[in-house]
Amino acid sequence: MPRENQSEVTFDGLVQFLGQVGFRQSTKINDSLAFYHQDSGTVVVLSVPQDGLVVRSADLLSILVRLETKGIVDTATVQQLKSGKLPKAS
Repeated sequence: MPRENQSEVTFDGLVQFLGQVGFRQSTKINDSLAFYHQDSGTVVVLSVPQDGLVVRSADLLSILVRLETKGIVDTATVQQLKSGKLPKAS
C-alpha cells in the first residue's frame, strides 16, 4: 500500500472502525492493543503509534487480511481499505 494512501487511515479512526464492525478492545500488551470479534472468533493486534496518528502498514495489512478472510466486512469495504480510506461502517 503506497504511503500516501495510508494518510487517511489514522489510529483513532481505525480503532473506531474496528468497534463499528464488531470488535471490542480486549487487552493492552506493552504498546499494542488487542481486539476481539466475538461473532467470528477473530483477534487483531494494533500497535499504538509513537506519534499517536500513523498506523503501521504491517498492522493495517494484517487487519485487512483478517477482515477479508473471515468475511467480517463486504467486498466494497475491503476495496476502500486497500485504497487507504476508512469506510463508514453501517
